[in-house]
Amino acid sequence: MNEYVEYIFNFMLSKWYYTSVFFFLFFSILYFLGTFVTEKVIHLKLKKSRIRQIVFAKKPGQTNQEIKNSLLSIFVFSIQAILFQYLFSIGVFKIGFDNPWNCLWEIPILFLWNELHFYCMHWLLHRRWFFKNVHKVHHWSKEPTSYSIFSFHWIEAFLLGTVIFFPLFIHAFQVYSLLSLPIMSLVINLLGHCNHEVPIARANSSFRKYIFRHSMHHKWSTGNFGFMLNIFDRIFKTQVSDNKN
Repeated sequence: MNEYVEYIFNFMLSKWYYTSVFFFLFFSILYFLGTFVTEKVIHLKLKKSRIRQIVFAKKPGQTNQEIKNSLLSIFVFSIQAILFQYLFSIGVFKIGFDNPWNCLWEIPILFLWNELHFYCMHWLLHRRWFFKNVHKVHHWSKEPTSYSIFSFHWIEAFLLGTVIFFPLFIHAFQVYSLLSLPIMSLVINLLGHCNHEVPIARANSSFRKYIFRHSMHHKWSTGNFGFMLNIFDRIFKTQVSDNKN
């Protein structure tokens, strides 16, 4: 199995255009499959449980615009993949295929790195120039939806797409660990933007309220810069007040 996976990856990374096409198809499949499943689950849950919508501010044509923006972001990811392929081809980036058990510690490390990277990039995107000229594309969706997860300006897509590069300068991660990063990020992103939750009597800083926190971030366009965890919002005091619902 590992030999087969290694062969596929070596082939995919053998030419820049193979890599670019693979990344575009990979993220497109993740995006459309993820949004389809999320929307279906929300539709079913609304009929059968106490799930509730958090923010009501959807704009006419919002879904179509979010899909267009997301396809542009996926295209940016596929262009970034050319640099990924180049660094791999000259031996700067290395990928492991020989020890899947390393995934047990590599995946948690990548999860925590993803949280830190997102917080830093998100904080940067809320500085005046970046928000006015770049991040406003994402915040055009006052009501977040599953389709808005990649609805970015191309600069924002590029900044967020750098998440995979920094760890590979330090360590040869196993291929399954690397594949887990975009999948893990997509699932967290879909949950964070689905704009539906089961109401619970917890403070907004509670781990289980992260969907609510991100909906509030879209509503107020301030604070709650974290991805799934709010540890960095707590440390740097960037939480949205519990009273600001």
